[in-house]
Amino acid sequence: MIAASGLFTAGGLLFITFIFLVLSAVLLQSKWSTPCSLITVALVGACRLIIEDPTISGASIAQFNQIVPASNIGVAGYVSGTPEFRPYATGQRGAWSFPMKCSAIHVSNQWHHVRGEVDVHMVSQSSECAVRHGDRILLEGTLSKRTFPGKNALELRRVQRCEVLPGAGRFSLISLGQSARETAARRLEEGIETMPIQLSVYKALVLGYRKEVPSGTMESFRRTGSLHIFAISGLHVGIVGLLLVIILKAMGIPRDWFGIWLLPLLFCYVMSTGMKSSALRALAMAAVFVLAPLFRRKPDIPSSVAFAAILLLLIKPMEILSAGFIYSFTVVAFIVMVFSVTPRSLLQGGWIRTYCISLLITSMAATLASVPLTSLYFGMFSPIALVGNLIVVPLTLFIVLSGWLSILIPFTTVIFNHAAIAFINAMLVSVEWLDRLPGSSWAVDPPPLLAVVLWFGSLIYLFTHASSRRQRWIAVSGAAGSLLLALLV
Repeated sequence: MIAASGLFTAGGLLFITFIFLVLSAVLLQSKWSTPCSLITVALVGACRLIIEDPTISGASIAQFNQIVPASNIGVAGYVSGTPEFRPYATGQRGAWSFPMKCSAIHVSNQWHHVRGEVDVHMVSQSSECAVRHGDRILLEGTLSKRTFPGKNALELRRVQRCEVLPGAGRFSLISLGQSARETAARRLEEGIETMPIQLSVYKALVLGYRKEVPSGTMESFRRTGSLHIFAISGLHVGIVGLLLVIILKAMGIPRDWFGIWLLPLLFCYVMSTGMKSSALRALAMAAVFVLAPLFRRKPDIPSSVAFAAILLLLIKPMEILSAGFIYSFTVVAFIVMVFSVTPRSLLQGGWIRTYCISLLITSMAATLASVPLTSLYFGMFSPIALVGNLIVVPLTLFIVLSGWLSILIPFTTVIFNHAAIAFINAMLVSVEWLDRLPGSSWAVDPPPLLAVVLWFGSLIYLFTHASSRRQRWIAVSGAAGSLLLALLV
């Protein structure tokens, strides 16, 4: 019944089934074990039905590959992703793009029940989007193979008709998260509406609204090697998790049961920021940490990183080719490796000393991992990146913390918004000053792949296997050789 009703997608049912499977294991010896097990079995059947039953799923829209390009094609379905606006350089009009989950297609004067997804591109549009995530819509345009960037093989462009169908849209956790995100964004705007640049940075750091940040500002962050702070990642998830832990402690919830409450709440936060890959990675890693006490296990950082990578690739296999996926996991892996060989005595002492040393080690590890990847993917070398991160990362911590206190405590919204503006102004001034320094960033040719592999291989050997002076000398020589190779080739 659940599957046939169309209330949930196959992905939504699979996620809910996974949650109940975990609950069944956790509550195995409690009075809730039988109800959870029965619900899990029912959900497994619903997943099987919605995926396999042709009367529900319909034929794949990919079968229409043979007739494309074809004009005057009608497509009915619902908006399955957040619409993104790309303004034209000549004015305020631009193009809207979004994925659409198809339920029917009109070809040769006949409607066909279909399943699948297409990318929709609507050009010469105003900045106010006519559709929202989850809306049931009817479009008419040209169906063709992919020509614009997108994740689907087919796209609908030259849209001549766009009609939002009456009735409730498709239920979607993401649409609920998007609504919460818009509500939180309005809270962040209170009292600082007259500062558009600072406000755009504020909303980008707290909620992931990167599209609103001016291109010149983004370029300054990119040239100083600190653009990564705009990706909702472990730093942001960690701050939200810290606030939630404080609330759970105040409610008297036992520490071992934090995971049952934290994981759904963190998932809601990740949904509200757009379900980006970096946020999903941080959520998967956090899941290992918060659920480990329930199984009487000690959290293991390398295992959590591996689990996050495997889970993301199961959900989105093509992410393995994404620069963001490679960049993110490489940097995290290097931070873990460097901390694993850092003497414990170095991190002991007062909290200020420990924090400063940890920040320095983290920035150095991230720089070692990111420099070759930045050169390879973006053709840029930023020698000032280490200094930039030492300034930007602590300020980001205070900005995100101020933002969430503004959202969660309504009567202090304006106060915390102005506190965030002070930190944002300090960040912008610092980044602009670093960007103006001579030699702060260089445009370089992408290094040969052999040099990149030799660099990472040498450093991985240094941090994981090199124990004698001779082995460390070999590792350092390999890294130096990769630099020489990159300069000469």
